[in-house]
Parts: sequence; C-alpha cells; structure tokens
Amino acid sequence: MAARNEDLEPETGRDLCRVRRDEERRGYRKDILTNNLSERDAVFICIRCQGILRKVCISIDGGELFCSSCKKENEQTIPNIHVSNMVLSFKCSCPLMVRGCRWLGIIEGCEDHLDTCGYVLETCKLRCGVVLQRDELKVHEKEKCPQRIVECKH
Repeated sequence: MAARNEDLEPETGRDLCRVRRDEERRGYRKDILTNNLSERDAVFICIRCQGILRKVCISIDGGELFCSSCKKENEQTIPNIHVSNMVLSFKCSCPLMVRGCRWLGIIEGCEDHLDTCGYVLETCKLRCGVVLQRDELKVHEKEKCPQRIVECKH
C-alpha cells in the first residue's frame, strides 16, 4: 500500500547501519549483529556513541577506543586498523530484516548491500509523493503512479 511522505520518510541505505542516521559516520548499530556481544567484547563499543566501533581511533592520552567521527576537535588520536578490521569481519544481518530482508554477511559488506536492498524506503522519482520500499517502487513508477507517462490509446 502506498504511503504519503507524512507517514514515511525515505532512507539512505548506508545510514541504516549507523547508530544515529542524522550524523555522518557514527558507530554501527548493535542489533545488526547475528551474535550478541559478550562482556569481553565491550572493547568493540564506542565510548561516545555507544555503537559498534567504526573506523576505530585510539586516543593518545587515555588509550580509549572510539569511532573516528566521534573524535573531539583537537583531540590527538591514531587510527587502529587492527581493531577496525576485526569489527569489519563481525557477522551481521541486514538492518531491514524486520521488513523481510534475509541478507546475511559481514559488517564490511552491509553498507554495500544497502545500496541495492529492495527493502530500503525511497520516494517516487516521478514526484507523486509516495514513499515505498525500493522493490515496490519499480512497479509503482511503471504501472500505478498517477504521474507516470502513459501512451494515449486514441
């Protein structure tokens, strides 16, 4: 069923992996992991955004790990590629599993998957105001949109 923009908002697929979609490049959401983090895995949680570490930095002063985008201005850090690579290999599911997506992979592939995932919400390109899942939108734009171009039968 088609919905107007007042009901749903279009999504940027890559943002769905992140803790806060309104801020660029925050940590990954914990609920996309296929295995729960144990207490010993707490080291993989950003101390600032509370998401799973993304592009990991370590502070020179205190040795704390956090996402590179959570770094404070003028804070001295160095990248931690080893921890970043460990996080990228964590098994995860699509953040849109609740809508029916069955994709399983690793965090490294999640954002790329979301570029093509049929469950991401998008706005009709023909500007009718409808927001639908990407897979449903193809049919809408071709067959149902009131703004589509139809061939005159007369």
